[in-house]
This record gives sequence, C-alpha cells and structure tokens, in this order.
Amino acid sequence: MNQHQTRGVDQIGVNLLRVVTGTFFMAVALDLVDGFDTAVLFRPLLDPEISEAAGEIGLLALAIWFMIGAALRLAALSLALFVLASSFTANFIAAPAEDLSAFWYDLTLCCGVLLSYLTLDEKRLRRASVFSHQARMNRIAAQRRVRPRRVAPAPGPKPAKRARPAPRLPQEEANIFTDIMG
Repeated sequence: MNQHQTRGVDQIGVNLLRVVTGTFFMAVALDLVDGFDTAVLFRPLLDPEISEAAGEIGLLALAIWFMIGAALRLAALSLALFVLASSFTANFIAAPAEDLSAFWYDLTLCCGVLLSYLTLDEKRLRRASVFSHQARMNRIAAQRRVRPRRVAPAPGPKPAKRARPAPRLPQEEANIFTDIMG
C-alpha cells in the first residue's frame, strides 16, 4: 500500500489541537475554568454586568468561530487579539504589574492559536474549515484508450452440469441430551 508521506503534523492533528484550544477558550467564557478577565475591555464603556456578558459572549463567539475553522486566519487573529488585549489590559493597565505569569500564560495561548493556521498551505487551509471543505472526485486518466466490446455467451453446446455428491450421513449421532440426570 502506497501511503503519501508528509512532513510535520497532518491535518487531523492540527484540527484536533484547534478544537482543544477552542474548548479551553469556551470554558473560560463560560467560567468553567480560571482564565483572563473577559470583561476588562468593555468596563470603561458599559455597566459591570453588561460588560461581563459582552466579554463572555464575545469570547464564546470567537472560540466557536475558531473551532469551526471558517475564515481560519481571521478567526485566529481575532481570537488572539481579543485574548492578548484583555490580558495586557488586565495585567498592565487596570492593575499594577506584580505577577507577569498570567500574561505570559495568555501570550503562550495566543501563539498556539496563531500556529493553528501558520503551518497550513492554501489547500490545507481550505480543508481546515468544517463548512467549506467538500470532498471531490479526482478524474483518473487512462494510459491507453479503452475500446468497449460486447460480452456474449460462446456459441455451441452448453457445458454439462456436474453431479453433486450425496451428503454423507453419520452412522450414529450421539445424543448429548439423553440421560442428563444420570
């Protein structure tokens, strides 16, 4: 069997990494895991409750868009920009920069999001989308022209049917259910 060998991670691996990363951001948006503050970008403009909802809905929508893979470059860049801007604002502008590990953690996640499409060429980038990829049949080129011909039975007498041998009957079958009780 001739397998096509490719270097690096194949499409299925990249798609699985994208889904895992997207589910993490969905969990952050739904407050299932601890992550960055999603509402920090909206607090100067909106009420606290509305800014929380807007941040969570925005992150959830970006994460779903990223997982689906439609317009993957735009989705990945939008998600990375939202995460990076929120983390930068929360760690350097809204609060004093005491603990930088949270910012570096979010920066690493942004790099993972961006790497989800940087390794893909145009053909694989189209295949990454759940909606835009359609399987297409490849046309097989014949090496020589095939000339069809009619298949008909050979003229003449039909071959004689072979006689089937008679089935062998056992001399005496042992009944395994007799005398069970002893």
